[in-house]
Amino acid sequence: MFKVTLRGRQTVEVDLERELSILAAAARGEVPLTHTCGGHARCGTCLVTVEEGADHLSPVGASEARILKVLKAAPGQRLGCQAWANGDVTCKVD
Repeated sequence: MFKVTLRGRQTVEVDLERELSILAAAARGEVPLTHTCGGHARCGTCLVTVEEGADHLSPVGASEARILKVLKAAPGQRLGCQAWANGDVTCKVD
């Protein structure tokens, strides 16, 4: 078992038993995370900042890389719909 910690207006910890996207973990923890395109890496509205545990996330794929480039995302930022956690991760969500 591992934990995804989401820091926003409040800090919420979501315990997971299997790999799950940051977006899905946010939904499970009832943390609002906008995702206009429905989680298909088309809009970039689910952008999060990874504070800890980046090595416990899935690699950036081509679709995510394209959106991150368009958004001029800072290092450490990922799309919540595309970043799948498989270990302890802490993200800042807005």
